[in-house]
Amino acid sequence: MRLFYTQVFRDNFFHADAHSGNIWVDATRKDNPRYIALDFGIVGQLDQRDQYYLAENFMAMFKNDYRRIAELHVQAGWMPDNVRIDELEAAIRAVCEPYFTRPLSEISLAEVLVKIFRTAQRYELTLQPQLILLQKTLLNIEGVARQLDPELDLFVVAKPVLETILRERYSPATLMAELQKRMPEIISQAPDMPRLVRNWLAQQVNGEHSLNMRSEELARLNQNLAGFQRKMLSVVGSLGFFIAGILLMLFDKPAHLLFDVQLSMYVFGGSMLCALAGVFSRNK
Repeated sequence: MRLFYTQVFRDNFFHADAHSGNIWVDATRKDNPRYIALDFGIVGQLDQRDQYYLAENFMAMFKNDYRRIAELHVQAGWMPDNVRIDELEAAIRAVCEPYFTRPLSEISLAEVLVKIFRTAQRYELTLQPQLILLQKTLLNIEGVARQLDPELDLFVVAKPVLETILRERYSPATLMAELQKRMPEIISQAPDMPRLVRNWLAQQVNGEHSLNMRSEELARLNQNLAGFQRKMLSVVGSLGFFIAGILLMLFDKPAHLLFDVQLSMYVFGGSMLCALAGVFSRNK
């Protein structure tokens, strides 16, 4: 178990077909037996981000910190940001509590992880293939370990390994070493930084950045409003002419004529023209 967690979280290259037929032990060194892995046809890797969030998920499980597990699933990008953390926490608690009431020797971390992921799928969880491969491998490894030692306490075995790896990976010395490794890249880009920062600050002060982002949307909005106003005017005008025509027909007795045509007909014609103008008007 220690070797597997070391492969995953320190070396980032794990044997993904670790059933009992692919694991040998060289017992010629009785004080320090050697682990021998066979058949590397299936292997796995995690990117640095998944390594970190998966290790933190395990640490949160060791501490029964269900809210932390829920937050990590969202922070890792495995789930959308609109998920309600309190609901996800309650669902994870309902899955984990029955396991953690058992004796530690009966708890399977792989089973708990699988149950958590299945529960999270109801909240739009998206898992990468490498994480699914890790689940399968962890189940196999735990099965082999329990065959050798049925009373094995996975918490006692796994927790110190993860704590050590996380402490070493994110220690100040490691961060300084990473910074030194990236220093040539940072130095090569440094001459451009003052100019880029100055341009960005100038845009913020002058409001140019905000205006550039919004000008097209404002123009479209103004165009849509203008078209809507024209259509509304056409509708109101058409209704006005139509009502006026009805009133003239009812009350214009005797009917007044203009070029031998009743005035009400002219009014109805105006109503039709307004309606056609509204139908064929286009936003400019």
